[in-house]
Amino acid sequence: MERITALLFLLQATVTVVNTGSHSIWAFATFIHGKTQFPEFSILVFVNDLQVLYYDSNIKKIISRSQPNSTKGVEDIMLLGANSVIEDIYNYMKRPSHHASLFANHTGGVHVHQKLAGCVLDNDKSSPVMMWDAYDGTEVVYFDMHNRTVSPLWPQLMWTTKAAEIVLMDFLSIYQPICIQTLKYYLEKEKNIVLRKERPRVRLIQKTCRETGVVKVSCLATGFYPRHINLTMLRDDHPIPDEELIFGEVLPNGDGTYQTRRTLSISSEKAREKHRYTCSVTHLALDNKLDINWEPGEGADVAVISSVVVVLVLVLIFAIPAFIVYKKRRRGI
Repeated sequence: MERITALLFLLQATVTVVNTGSHSIWAFATFIHGKTQFPEFSILVFVNDLQVLYYDSNIKKIISRSQPNSTKGVEDIMLLGANSVIEDIYNYMKRPSHHASLFANHTGGVHVHQKLAGCVLDNDKSSPVMMWDAYDGTEVVYFDMHNRTVSPLWPQLMWTTKAAEIVLMDFLSIYQPICIQTLKYYLEKEKNIVLRKERPRVRLIQKTCRETGVVKVSCLATGFYPRHINLTMLRDDHPIPDEELIFGEVLPNGDGTYQTRRTLSISSEKAREKHRYTCSVTHLALDNKLDINWEPGEGADVAVISSVVVVLVLVLIFAIPAFIVYKKRRRGI
């Protein structure tokens, strides 16, 4: 407890980062019940999408994935506090009675208990600590400081009123402050990475199916950071219902930025109605909303462009030799 008190005092006194946007810190812990080639227990800690800490039961110490800090004393105290939290998680997940009740209906084999815990800063407004538990890939518990839900399949995980009060007090006085202050610490330490802003590049891509006449219009946003982006498609300035759209995941690019897309299929009948379609994007790196408009019939279709290119290449392939033969004949060669 003295370590934790020192951690909170030091971090509150030294971490003054002011940030906008949404940032989070998440710890992902895995406990393997049974013999495997992997560590019995491991935990990874991420700030936004940047891994900052790693621990497993083989090495029995925290490995920092970020650059050393000039304020070495503060970092040492922070790591001591993080180590205390990790030890609590490890001890909780490895209790024999805990596993006996969880896997009572399973004989032998390997079983996995996973825990995801963390908190969020949204424009400097902190969320409560949140925590999920899963067993053999099935989510069974969700907890924050306002409620706790347990899957009906796992009644043994229900808490008594007294137990719930004790846990809530620990979260309010210990884990919530540690979570938020540690997040602020890493936002300051890694600000050149996690607080950077990269503007999205946005374009509309269209492709027509020759057989059906259906036009697929994709709104692609790429090269942006942070990963949160609001990308919508409009028809005549009205949002297109989600069920009409195909939603792409937010995927990483090789340069540390992200990309995502929305795709709409427009029937040939709908295309003849001449609606105006808009790809609308808002992102932290943009001062204003970015809109790109398109109407059926505008511009050249991707499939048509491809066909024209193929035809031109074939013409050049056959035309150049024919021209050379013609010139030789004219010269009498």
